[in-house]
Amino acid sequence: MSGRSGRFSTTDRGVSDVVGYVLVFSLIVATVGVVTVAGFGTIDDRQAAERINNVERAFDVFAANVETVYRDDAPSRATEMRLAGGSLGVGEPVVITVADADDPTVNVTASPRPLIYEDGDTEIVYTAGAMLRSEGDSSVMLHEPPFRTDTPTASFPIVDTFQSSGVTSVSTDGTIRVRSTARGVNTTTPSSFDTSGTYTVTVESRRSDAWARYFESQSSVTVLEHEADRVVAEVSTDGVAAPRFPVRLRFSR
Repeated sequence: MSGRSGRFSTTDRGVSDVVGYVLVFSLIVATVGVVTVAGFGTIDDRQAAERINNVERAFDVFAANVETVYRDDAPSRATEMRLAGGSLGVGEPVVITVADADDPTVNVTASPRPLIYEDGDTEIVYTAGAMLRSEGDSSVMLHEPPFRTDTPTASFPIVDTFQSSGVTSVSTDGTIRVRSTARGVNTTTPSSFDTSGTYTVTVESRRSDAWARYFESQSSVTVLEHEADRVVAEVSTDGVAAPRFPVRLRFSR
């Protein structure tokens, strides 16, 4: 009678154990690798999102400080922002014009320079009292400008931010202080019109899609034109007030 009880010898069984061990070990290594790569990617995404959220909160504080300057006559306010590797600076002017629809020469025009935080394709923007967020070619309005079109006299106060000296852009992992200082309003330029009728509001900005959606959300406003860098809206009112509030911006560490 043969000493073998089956088709496989003890040597065959040893080989099978080694193969099984290699397969299990390979599966563990592959699983750890996938989890590690995916985990670090998720952590990076969460950190980037939290960094942007922190900047949004800082811009909320900045907007409140600027409002204190132009609305409550505070001489100046300072806002601290932690950039965390992004850049902060003033952008190209956004041109805002409020005009009589029948006589466009009767108008108020301002060209505020927006404050912009940039991190990759993401931008957080403060312009003319509004706060926006851009991702690539699309943008949304996080906080509306201080315009009023639901009253007998429409109101379009324009926060005219500008920078007269100093660096125009900073990039650091540390904290930057943005000082907002009130500047005198030019009272020789008319800023209100008592004639009832139709008035147009034109915003020339590469973030015109956010402005168009804002105007469309106002029940008393009609959007007449919307292009890539320009939107024209229309409002019928008993009169218009469009005061300009110059606010100087300056960066410091």
